Amino acid sequence: MNKAIFLDRDGVINRKGGPYYIYFIEDFILNEGVPEALKYFADKGYLLIIITNQGGIAKGIYTEEQLQEVHKYMTDLLKMYGVNISGIYYCPHHPDVSPCDCRKPGTLLFEKAIKDFNIDPSSSWMIGDSDIDILAADKMGIKGILIPENGNMMELIVNPGLIT
Repeated sequence: MNKAIFLDRDGVINRKGGPYYIYFIEDFILNEGVPEALKYFADKGYLLIIITNQGGIAKGIYTEEQLQEVHKYMTDLLKMYGVNISGIYYCPHHPDVSPCDCRKPGTLLFEKAIKDFNIDPSSSWMIGDSDIDILAADKMGIKGILIPENGNMMELIVNPGLIT
C-alpha cells in the first residue's frame, strides 16, 4: 500500500486572501516553503494529493474550466520545482446550493483517492488550515496537521519527527 500527504489547497498550497475564491492564475501565489516541503515529502515516498472544497462553482462564481486552468497552472509551477502532484480531488458543491457527501468535512473525496491510489490511511497525513480538514482526515484514520493559514509548510519539516 502507498502512503500519502493529503493537502488542502487554498491557505495551504496557495495564498488565501485578496479575492476569496482563487480562479484566475494571476491570483494564484504559492505559499512560502511549499515547493521545498512537497519535494521533501515526495522524496520520503509520499504521494501528494490535494483535497479541496471549491464551492464557488456551485455558486456560479467560476466554472470548472476555470478551476482546471488554475490546477494546470499549479501543477506546472510545482513541476518546475521537481514536484509531482499525484491527484487533485475537488468538491464543486456548496451547502447553501447543493448539499453533498464530498465536501469536507465529508470523506467521499478521501475515499476515492484512497481507492484510486491504494493508500494506507494509517501511514498518511492531512495538512490543512481549517478544522474541517482535520475532522475529515480523522474520520478516515488519517493523521491531521493544522497549520496557520498561508503558513510556511517548511516548519513541519523543521519540527523533528512530525512527518517521517
